[in-house]
Amino acid sequence: MWVLLEYAAWAVSAALLLWMVMDAVRVNREFDEETLMSSREGIDELLEHGDVPEARGGTTR
Repeated sequence: MWVLLEYAAWAVSAALLLWMVMDAVRVNREFDEETLMSSREGIDELLEHGDVPEARGGTTR
């Protein structure tokens, strides 16, 4: 019984590794290095919709 659970755990581990590698390849193809290394990624999309408090011009304090 424990041997089957051990094999199942290894299978889940291998599946997660494969999923992470595939996701890393997909993200690397979808975004350029400049965007991935930026500490402000996503801010541009928020500014387009006005969802960033700093973009509204007022302070909340």
